[in-house]
Amino acid sequence: MLVFLCFTCLAHTSVCFWNPRRLPCDVTSANSSVIFDCKGRKLSEVPLHISANATKLDLSENRISTISNDSFWNLSNLTFLNLNLNRIEDGKGSGKKTFSGLVQLRTLLLDGNSLSRVPEDLPHGLTILSLSSNKIEYIASKNFRHIPKIAVLRLNKNCYFGSNCKDPLRIENATFAVLTNLKNLSLTHNRLRNIPPNLPESLVELKLHLNTIQHVGKSELQSLTQLKVLDLSGNCPQCLNAPFPCKPCQTESGSMDIDANAFSDLSNLEELRLSGNSLKKVPSLWFQNLTQLKYLYLSFNFLVSEIATGEFLSVLPHVEIIDFSFNRNIKSYPVRIQLSKTFSKLKSLKTLHMEGYDFQKLNENDLRPLYSLTNLSVLNLGTNFLEIINLPLFHNFFNLSFIYMAENKLTFSFQRGCSACMTQSESEGDSDQDIYPEKRYGPYIHKDEENRFYPASVKQECLIYGPVLDLSKNNIFYINPKRFKGVENTTCLNLSANSIVDSFNGTEFIHFPNLNYLDLSYNKMYMSHDYAFSELKNLKVLDLSHNKHYFVVTGVTHNLAFLKHLQFLKVLNLSWNEISTLTYKGMVSSSLEELQFQGNRLDIMWKHDQHYFGLFKQLKNLTHLDLSYNKLHHIPPGVYAHFPTSLKSLILSKNKLRFFDWQTLQYFHQLEELDLSENKLRNMTENLLLCTKTLRVLDLSYNRIAHLSDGFLGGAKSLQSLDLSFNRLTLLNHSTFLSGPDNYIKELSLKGNPFLCTCDLFDFILWIDHNDVKIPRLATEVTCNMPANKKGKGVIYLETDACINDSKAFMFYLISFSFVFCTMAVSVTLHLFYWDASYIFHLWRAKIKGYHYLRSTDTIYDAFVTYDTKDPLVSDWVLNHLRQELEENGDKLFPICLEERDWTPGAPVIENLSQSIRQSRKTVFVLTEAYVRSGIFKMAVYLAHQRLLDDNMDVMVLLLLQPVLRHSRLLRLRRRLCGRSILEWPRNPSAEHWFWQCLRNAIRVDNQVMYSKLYSSYFTSK
Repeated sequence: MLVFLCFTCLAHTSVCFWNPRRLPCDVTSANSSVIFDCKGRKLSEVPLHISANATKLDLSENRISTISNDSFWNLSNLTFLNLNLNRIEDGKGSGKKTFSGLVQLRTLLLDGNSLSRVPEDLPHGLTILSLSSNKIEYIASKNFRHIPKIAVLRLNKNCYFGSNCKDPLRIENATFAVLTNLKNLSLTHNRLRNIPPNLPESLVELKLHLNTIQHVGKSELQSLTQLKVLDLSGNCPQCLNAPFPCKPCQTESGSMDIDANAFSDLSNLEELRLSGNSLKKVPSLWFQNLTQLKYLYLSFNFLVSEIATGEFLSVLPHVEIIDFSFNRNIKSYPVRIQLSKTFSKLKSLKTLHMEGYDFQKLNENDLRPLYSLTNLSVLNLGTNFLEIINLPLFHNFFNLSFIYMAENKLTFSFQRGCSACMTQSESEGDSDQDIYPEKRYGPYIHKDEENRFYPASVKQECLIYGPVLDLSKNNIFYINPKRFKGVENTTCLNLSANSIVDSFNGTEFIHFPNLNYLDLSYNKMYMSHDYAFSELKNLKVLDLSHNKHYFVVTGVTHNLAFLKHLQFLKVLNLSWNEISTLTYKGMVSSSLEELQFQGNRLDIMWKHDQHYFGLFKQLKNLTHLDLSYNKLHHIPPGVYAHFPTSLKSLILSKNKLRFFDWQTLQYFHQLEELDLSENKLRNMTENLLLCTKTLRVLDLSYNRIAHLSDGFLGGAKSLQSLDLSFNRLTLLNHSTFLSGPDNYIKELSLKGNPFLCTCDLFDFILWIDHNDVKIPRLATEVTCNMPANKKGKGVIYLETDACINDSKAFMFYLISFSFVFCTMAVSVTLHLFYWDASYIFHLWRAKIKGYHYLRSTDTIYDAFVTYDTKDPLVSDWVLNHLRQELEENGDKLFPICLEERDWTPGAPVIENLSQSIRQSRKTVFVLTEAYVRSGIFKMAVYLAHQRLLDDNMDVMVLLLLQPVLRHSRLLRLRRRLCGRSILEWPRNPSAEHWFWQCLRNAIRVDNQVMYSKLYSSYFTSK
């Protein structure tokens, strides 16, 4: 019995052994953690067979609506469970004992579901619980009593605008008082009117932003002596242009009413957020005891006067970041900014955000209070509609490394600097307010944990080079070198999204000797001079993308010869310029390593001029080349030999290539990455080894590849990643990819292919099981397309028993072999000895039964119509057209006999056929290609001839629906004897009426009458 059980287990390994590949999750392990990542797999239930040693399980972004007491019954080691963004509702999960068995669980995330109450019976040791974006309207004190160790609790966005919650979130008194270990409490977006009472003293972080709290009393925060982060922003917002439903504060001042001593006990507070509260005053008493405060956010208030007086700044010696953005006075656009002298006392200040103040001019005296701040490194003056600035004023700063002045109205032209224009700007005052639209479309409140120091729009690659000057999104038309003095230490200059139409000649940036990164994207550059940018001796990155304005104009100079003078240039971006012609046919650089050339028109250049074949040949050190979005239908063979041999990465994606010459990879001696995704390729090379020995990554996704040659990866030891997702592959076999030590591939992507899940795919599934190759989303997105009953199911779930059951396979083999053998034997016998066998059969039959004439009885039908009943089109034509014309229309006939209508059910076919022919005046044969090859046709002809022999009556009428029997002697003979008994279906619809009349005549009149006079004498009556 034990041996039998072992054998059974081996025969059904999918049941007895755990197979991670059949799980709809990615399984990884690190140290003692076993992580199951099932995120975004379109799951409708918790997967089965998750191993008991799992410690982290991510089921977020699925369609799970039901979780039961058995969903996690064996996961006693689970410490982290993420169920965010599912469809879990009360009554369909989160009931009693759903999570209680998870004794080791420490983190439970249930954000974005449809829960209306806090789940019951949560694990006693839970430390992090998140229930944001649900439908919870009431929190009771009993909800958290059984989880006393909870340290992080998030209940955000349960009663926000747009939810079904009609009232603010209701919280029972002393609900959080029992949570003595609670460190982080977040109750944002709940329309709370008051700070919840009796908060635990253990709180370190309290977030209450975007509620409707209008008053903060002295005692409400008194006990929170350990608090480090307090966020009260967005409770009394400015409703002008607010990107959410907004109601102004109903206080007397229209702003949040904060007691002068509200923060006096928060001696450990490091971060205070009061943005978006319509504050007009900032009392110094708020900060009197906040000796540890480092981050202060006061954006989106009305603090212009406070910024000018700034008495509270004198009690903030340790603050490192202050955000005063968007504190303008409505309908007031001052000429200059006014900063209090007390700014000079912010000795620890590192970053100052001053966006949206809205002033017109900045001179040296305006920022004088900041000059003494030795730690100040970031100054944000973006979105101020600033028109005039004197850049040398930045020389007065000690350590300034980032100057952000994007989204202003700077021009840096002489005309803007003239006194007449200055007077005009100052005199216009508020009259031009309509030309200053609200331009900030990002988050209403600054929540910049990730962007404390820099605005979110800043390019991170720019920051690594050193001091940054950002002048993007201004009104700069051309570069006036004299206007750019005073910022010589700048290493990254961003001039993108202006309207620069300069034709650079090598003098524009002479005051930027240390510049490494220059961004001129989204302008209207005119490249005509050979020595453009030559003054930038240290330039490493140059972005000229999205400058197509002059590149699409014919007849003007398009010159890239300046590259040879930039000896240290590493990265050049020329993308999205629609370049189709160049003055010089080649680009020359010995230093360039990366070239972004997507969004141009290489299809035109390579099609019409062979001189462009060597466009990139002189880029001697180029390693990365991106040629995507160039509308290439075909790459001329001569182009490949002119690519730089130093290339390591070649991107040809998102073109329209129908063919790629794999043999040309021999020209790329160092190529490691080839991206041919999103083209129209259909064919693969038969052996990749013959083409390249260095390729590591090959991306062929989103093409039309339907077949892979056997062993096309044979010997390709370098290839580690192959992406074949979203092609037209239906079958793969074991010889397509190598196994064992010959297999070097580590990752294979096959998502989105229409696989045919039959036993032909079985060898490939065995290859998957026996090779340690990562196949992303194997169980959920590598699915069957056919047969219909398996559509949408993972190929890994193919029932292999039907393919490998030896006893069943042997029986099937035996039956099929016997059938084929008998069929072949009978066919050969009939072919060689048909007439002999037929003669002997009928001879013996006659001797046994005796021979007698088949006398015809009185006819019952005018005609018997025989046709191919297996062809639905023919059957429909006979039943609905021929029958109707003969029985119902015109000169009606007596009933005709039809197999599908008049034959006796259950009687043998030969009996029905013989009886129908004997009882009908005529037999009409409706002939088609398929019917003349059938046995029923041959038998009907035989019986009709038998009646001619027995009764001396020719009853055959041939109706040709299709041109058949063209070389038949029978048909030729009948045309000579009785031509009117052969009718063809007319091709001209207007002749159909004549056809039906001829058919009626052929049925009514005896064939002997219609016979040729030459042969009619052969018929005698019996």
